[in-house]
Amino acid sequence: MSNSSIDFNALPSPDVIETIEFEQLFQERKQRLLAMAPQYAEALELESEPLVQNLQLESYREMLLRQRINEAVYANLLATAKAADLDNLGVFYGVIRSPQEDDETFRLRIRDRTIASSTAGSKAHYRSRAIEVDPVAIRDVEIDSPVPGQVRVSVLVRTGYDIDEVVAKVREHVTAEDVQMLTDTVEVVSAELIPVDVTADIHLHPDTPQVIFDSLEQSLLDAWEQSAELGWDLTTSWLDAQLHKDGIHYVERTTPTELISIAANQCVVPGDIKLTLKSRGQ
Repeated sequence: MSNSSIDFNALPSPDVIETIEFEQLFQERKQRLLAMAPQYAEALELESEPLVQNLQLESYREMLLRQRINEAVYANLLATAKAADLDNLGVFYGVIRSPQEDDETFRLRIRDRTIASSTAGSKAHYRSRAIEVDPVAIRDVEIDSPVPGQVRVSVLVRTGYDIDEVVAKVREHVTAEDVQMLTDTVEVVSAELIPVDVTADIHLHPDTPQVIFDSLEQSLLDAWEQSAELGWDLTTSWLDAQLHKDGIHYVERTTPTELISIAANQCVVPGDIKLTLKSRGQ
């Protein structure tokens, strides 16, 4: 669950980033000119005056230049760099993007590598090394120590990938001599999946299109795939929110009836999903 320890989106905008306003730049140029040549005061009040138009043009150019500087700053910050800029930043930290790896996954991996590099044999060390095996196929990794000297690496594999194959690759990598610490016994296992059945009666508004109900199960599964990670507790309020879409009058959920609380090396996955169109409101 260490993915959530630092929220890049919650970081404040860096002080070095300027707020750029054309009118402010224009007025500053105008006042500087008036200080040097007050005789032009009357001319500077006319929009059609070539001198005014030239000041506007130069102000616009300065605005573009300052914006370019802002963009250069963003391109060099881990929280905001994108695409090739992020690739180059990753190389600086010794991390190469994997094929088809998106920016956000790569960004977190760079962050994990920098944390892991400070302490060999730490949770961050093994987590970073495990994820780098296949950051596209691996959704999450949890590191714990059931007994002193033993390191357990639990791997959560994304839907559509061969779990055994991915886990085997991780095992081979993290037990290599240049990764595994001499004093550690490393065990690599698939994350424990906890299936949860969902049963609910759905009541629609009278004018709700049938497609709203027909797409509800897939919408729930998609949201589940996006939200579920190791140690993520499934709340009934979250389920109700996913089922109560626009056009839904109300939802009568019968299972689950309470919070599904799980361990850090477990992941809640969809079991049997039964959604029944019960009625349309009057």
